[in-house]
Amino acid sequence: HPVFWLAKDPGKPLLYASVIHYGGGGSSAKGGIWKNDFGPTWTQLPAPPRTEGHPACIVVLNDGKVACTYSGRRNGSGQFTASSGVFLFDPATNQWSDRSDPGMYYWTKDLVLDPSDAAQNTWYAGVFSGWGGAPNGKGGLYRTKDRGLHWTKLTGSQFDRVTSLTFNPLNLKQAFLT
Repeated sequence: HPVFWLAKDPGKPLLYASVIHYGGGGSSAKGGIWKNDFGPTWTQLPAPPRTEGHPACIVVLNDGKVACTYSGRRNGSGQFTASSGVFLFDPATNQWSDRSDPGMYYWTKDLVLDPSDAAQNTWYAGVFSGWGGAPNGKGGLYRTKDRGLHWTKLTGSQFDRVTSLTFNPLNLKQAFLT
């Protein structure tokens, strides 16, 4: 199965990888977040709630917690499942918390930390609007200032499909949206 993303822990010799389970009609057990201490063995983390083996980006925070997105997944009928969003892993408890806004449940893309927030509490999430019912009209750029406890959709209905955001390193008040 494809490895989608890699992220290194800034404080420990740990590497995380997102592995996507693809193909219909089977268990999504192989998809998820895996960790490695730069040795020969990879260990799969437990699955976050609601997810179906489609992790996307990973950000390891300075405190060792792991924030990630799970991206869109469609069932055999082509309908999006409510298995997407933003999730936070605490290695001390080996547990995930769902930090998603309901608008992220169907097709969340990238998670970007605000470089001007040293506490790493301000995050941006790109969300695509799906089609065929529940995921319609959910896309846009979302921001949280409290690590995903509360989100604000910044783009209204202007942008229905946002993949990512990057900040201008010469002016952190300016960002570019894709």
